[in-house]
Amino acid sequence: MKHLIALLALTFFTTGLVSAQSGGDAQPPNGLSEVQAYSIFYQNYKNEQYEEALNVGRWILKGMPRSIEGYPAFSLQTNLDRLATIYTEIAAQKQDPSLKATYLDSADMMYDKAFAEFSEDEIDYYQWHLNRGRFYFDNADTFENSDAMVNKEYMAAYELSPNKIVKTADGYYMRVMLNNLVSEDSDASKQQALTMIKKAEKNASEDLDKFFDNIRNKLFDSDEERLGYLQEKVEEDPENVKLLRQLRGIYKNMDNLQKVREINEKLYQLNPSYQNTTALANIAIENAEYTKAIKYLNEAKNKTEDTEKLKSIYLNLASAYQSRGSLRSARNNARKAINADQNWGRPYITMANIYARAVSNCTTGREMKRHDRAVYWLIIDYLNKAKRVDSSVSSTANSQLRTYRQYTPSSEDKFFNKWKDGQSLRIDGSLNSCYSWINENTTIR
Repeated sequence: MKHLIALLALTFFTTGLVSAQSGGDAQPPNGLSEVQAYSIFYQNYKNEQYEEALNVGRWILKGMPRSIEGYPAFSLQTNLDRLATIYTEIAAQKQDPSLKATYLDSADMMYDKAFAEFSEDEIDYYQWHLNRGRFYFDNADTFENSDAMVNKEYMAAYELSPNKIVKTADGYYMRVMLNNLVSEDSDASKQQALTMIKKAEKNASEDLDKFFDNIRNKLFDSDEERLGYLQEKVEEDPENVKLLRQLRGIYKNMDNLQKVREINEKLYQLNPSYQNTTALANIAIENAEYTKAIKYLNEAKNKTEDTEKLKSIYLNLASAYQSRGSLRSARNNARKAINADQNWGRPYITMANIYARAVSNCTTGREMKRHDRAVYWLIIDYLNKAKRVDSSVSSTANSQLRTYRQYTPSSEDKFFNKWKDGQSLRIDGSLNSCYSWINENTTIR
């Protein structure tokens, strides 16, 4: 894009904008020495007095000096970058769209001049391409076909250093390029995007890796299509953890739990981390393999010090032990969950369920008696405590309270046992040896 060529030529002569054909060994204005002119230019630039900086600094652009006598720190590439900023900032102040476009064209020429004047050994082509792409992006309203221009510059930087661009600005430039390729919606752009992701993903951050997953989802028409792609990649790199996790996600979407389990086991073998250990525990719980679940959960609790994670492990252990019939171990872990977070209602409900299971176990094959019914007072205590500390479990607690209140001792039961309302009652072996392990107090009501 070069806007309004005739206007450009006129403007170059009348306002002193850049002229690529000006040529000659330009001299500083007003009889100033190079050092004097450059000093004034730089001070105006620093003070954001861009029109004044351009008036006195135009000779730099015409002469393209690589050095200034008496000023060893002078850098032509730095000042081309400053001139690009100057033209851009002046453009931002212009209300006339044609004049604005002319100044932006002049800013764009600074990139042309830098690439023409310097070799890759002299300037950082990678950074200059990124800067030019950002320039097009920031001024998209002025440049025609700006998306393609942005992408061209970012792709040039990518070709120079595909590993570096993944980490630059937290993968921002990779995100822009991939989004543009997705929008093209062609087989060629799809393949190019997949190739770029393949090169980049080993150096990608966790957030960028999630973005790559999202891009893949957009590129593939179905889970089956993406599955084939990932299977091929895993065959090439069978110990690539990121690929295995992505493949696991596809199998989850397809409800192929056997494949999910196989990948979880593979990930655990590669790295028995907290995450991979709990994944196996969860699969075991879903398949009612409680002994295996307990094994992995006990491993997992030794692999984290995070209270939130630990309290969930303890609660899952309590549920697994309860399902296996190991009620004392279930209670021990429910208590640990309570100690980890006394304002969490779920462990209290689990305690109630453990004691309800105890009553069920103790009355198997016989009729429920008065002392069995007394245990329900303790169960109700825990359900009420759950509601008191955590309103989010109130619905569950109330539902269970309506059930268990039906089984508490009647007035007749209390009369024959000489139980009086308000008295404390110990739930232990004095009621029945079956309850000796409970050893907790409740209140007669």
